[in-house]
Amino acid sequence: MKKIFVLIAACALFAGAAAAQNTSRTFANPLDVIIGNERAYRGGEPVVIIFQDDYYLFVSHRKGYWYSPDFRNWTYVDAPGYPGGVVSVVEQNGQLIGCSMNNKNVYRCLDPKKGLWEKCGELSSDRYGDANLFVDDDGRVYLYFGWSQIMPFQVVELDPVTYKELHEPIPLFFSDIKNHGFEVRKPEDVIYSIFNGRREYNPEELPWIEGPYMIKHNGKYYLEYAAIGLEFISYSHGIYESDSPTGPFTYSEHNPLTFKTSGFQVGAGHGSTFHDKKGNLWTICMIPSQYGGTGRGSELAIYPSAVDAEGVMYSNTALGDYPQFYPDLRPEGGVDNYADWMLLSNGKYAEVSSTFEGYTYGKALDENFLTCWTAATGDPGEFFLLDLGGLAEINAIQLNWDHIGAAPQAPAGFGAPASYPDHYQCYTVEISKDKKHWTKVIDKSNNKIELKHDYNELAKAQKARYVKVTNVATYDGAKFSIKDLRVFGTTDKMSRTIVKDVKVVRNPEDRREANLLWDAVPGADGYVVRYGIEPDKLYNSYIVYDKTTLYMHSLNTAPEYYFQVEAFDCGLDYYREPYLATLGNGAEIQVAKRTRNFAPGAYRQNQDTKILMLKEGVTEYVFEDIDPGMWVLNHSYGPVLWSGELTEKELISDKKNPKPTVQAFLTRLGKGTEVTGNLMMKVIPGKEKGKIVVTIEDK
Repeated sequence: MKKIFVLIAACALFAGAAAAQNTSRTFANPLDVIIGNERAYRGGEPVVIIFQDDYYLFVSHRKGYWYSPDFRNWTYVDAPGYPGGVVSVVEQNGQLIGCSMNNKNVYRCLDPKKGLWEKCGELSSDRYGDANLFVDDDGRVYLYFGWSQIMPFQVVELDPVTYKELHEPIPLFFSDIKNHGFEVRKPEDVIYSIFNGRREYNPEELPWIEGPYMIKHNGKYYLEYAAIGLEFISYSHGIYESDSPTGPFTYSEHNPLTFKTSGFQVGAGHGSTFHDKKGNLWTICMIPSQYGGTGRGSELAIYPSAVDAEGVMYSNTALGDYPQFYPDLRPEGGVDNYADWMLLSNGKYAEVSSTFEGYTYGKALDENFLTCWTAATGDPGEFFLLDLGGLAEINAIQLNWDHIGAAPQAPAGFGAPASYPDHYQCYTVEISKDKKHWTKVIDKSNNKIELKHDYNELAKAQKARYVKVTNVATYDGAKFSIKDLRVFGTTDKMSRTIVKDVKVVRNPEDRREANLLWDAVPGADGYVVRYGIEPDKLYNSYIVYDKTTLYMHSLNTAPEYYFQVEAFDCGLDYYREPYLATLGNGAEIQVAKRTRNFAPGAYRQNQDTKILMLKEGVTEYVFEDIDPGMWVLNHSYGPVLWSGELTEKELISDKKNPKPTVQAFLTRLGKGTEVTGNLMMKVIPGKEKGKIVVTIEDK
C-alpha cells in the first residue's frame, strides 16, 4: 500500500489520496516528516541515497520509507519486511541491501516501490550499534558501527554474498574531548533530559559518539560521526578521513562538519552525507524538537556540503534555517545555496487577539524554538498581527506552530491510535500595506496535514508591511500557539557589511573556548561569525542576533584560528519598547476586603484581593466587582493608601451614568524634588456591584 508523503513543508493540501504537486523553488529547515493524514512523524537517524534515478529517504523506527524524483514530491511505501529500527541501506549490484542496529539479519529489496524485502544473510553478532553498511567501488562490503560513551568506532569487512564477518572488528577512533571542543557536553547546552528526572548530567561524563556513515568522494573515504546526543543544542557531526576503507583514519581539524547552536533551528547530528543528481553533496541531520511545551522529539534539517580542492569536506550552516534552493536549482560546486531573502520578522512589534499567561507575542518573534506565543483560547478568530516596521517584498512565510494546552497524544509509531483528527492547524494569512486593505496570501482553512513547520513560498513576491495570521481551528483541544512566525523577503535598504575590528580572546587554559567582541554596525539585525583554521577556509559559523559578543566552545585545541564577522541588515528597524516603560517605572497597587477576624497583614492574602500594576502612560486603573464591606487600598507590600467601609448605598445604583459616591486623595507623585501629580481614588456604583477607580492627575 502506498501513501503520500510531504517532506518539505509545501503549499499542498490533500484531497483524498492525492496531493497537489509542490512546485516551490525553495525550502527552509526544520523539515516535517508527514505520511498522509497521520501525525507528524519522528525524523530520526536519516539516510538518503539515489537508486534507479529516484531519491530514497529512510528514517528510524518505521516499517517503510519514501522516494521522490525531484526531492520535492514524495511517495511513501509500506514495507512490512523492511528491517526497521535504526537502519542502514545501500545499493549493491543493482539491489538495495539493508540492516539495522543490534540486529543480525541482513535484507535485500526485490522491488523498492512495492515494499518487497526479504532476508538474505546473517551477521555473526548482534552487537553492532548504529550499524552502517558501505559497498566500495570494487564490490567489497564493510560494516561500520559505534554508539557509546566509552567504546570506539569500529569496522569489519563482510562477505559480499553471505554477509558473514571476514575478520575481527578493527578499532578506528574514540571521542577526544580534550582536543575537540564540539564533542564537549556543556550543561548550558542541555535542551531536555533523557533521564526523565532519574538523575542529572554529571560534568565528568564523556560524550556519546554515534551514527557512523561512510561516503566516498574523489577516491577518498570520509567517515562521518555524530556527537554528543540529541538532547544537546550542540548535537553535531565530525569527519575522519582516510585513503582506505579500513583506515588508518585522520581527524579533520576543520571539524565540526555540521554544527548549529544559534538561530531558530538548532542541532545537526546523526544523519548522512549524500550526492544529489547534479553531484553536489548534502548532509541531512537529525535535530532536536519540542512541541506542546514539554517532551522531546526529533526532526530533520538539510545543509549544503562540499569537498574543496584539497579534499576538505565542509558544510554551510550559517543561515541553515533560511530559505535555500532544492537540489535541482543549486549551483554546482561550493555551498552557497541560500536564497537572498532576509529574515524580516525577528524582533518586530505585534498585536494579538489575547495572551495566555506568560506566552507573550515577543516569544513568537525571538528565533527560539523553545518559546512561543499562545492565545487565551483555540477559538476561531484568535489572531497574531505582525508589523514589520516598513514596507518589504515578502517572498516566503514559515509558520512554526506550538500546541499549548493540548490533550496528551502518544507519538506516532509508538502506540499512537489508528485514528487521527479530521483536521490539523487551520488558519489564514493576510498581508497589508496600510493595515486597512488586506490580501489573503495563504488559506489553509481546511488543513489535513500536521505541518509543525509550515513553509510557504509565495508564487510571486508581495509588498506589504503587516502580516496577519488568523486561527480557523486548532486540534486536540489546544490553544492557538505560534512558536515562531518567520517572514522572509527583501527591502531596498538591506545590506551586508564586514566588521573591521574583531577582538578574539582564546582561553589560555582551555583552547577549545574563545570569546569574541566587535563594534556594533548601526542598524544591523545580526551577525554571521565565521571561523576556520585557514584564512580562505572559514568553514564554521554561528549566527548572532542583536548583540556584539559571542562565546564559543567548538574549537579544536591544536590549530590556530581565523575569524570574520559579517553584519546583516534587512533594512527594517527592530521594535524596542520605550526604556522607561519597561524598567523601574511601575508600582503595584491592590484592594482587599477585610473580614471580621481581620488580623494585621491578612488583607494581603485575602481571596478577594485584586491587584493592578501602575505603568507609564496609563492614567486610570479600575478594580471591578466591589461589594459592600470593609475595603483596604494599599501599595502592595507597602503602606495603606485608603481604607473604609463601603455600603450598599455607595456601591449600588440603577442610574445610567452614576456619579462617584466616595472620592479621596491617596498620595502625591513625582520625581526627585519635583511633585508631578496626585494619585486619586473614587467609588462608582453599579447595578449589582460597584468599582474603585484609581486615577493619576497632573499637578
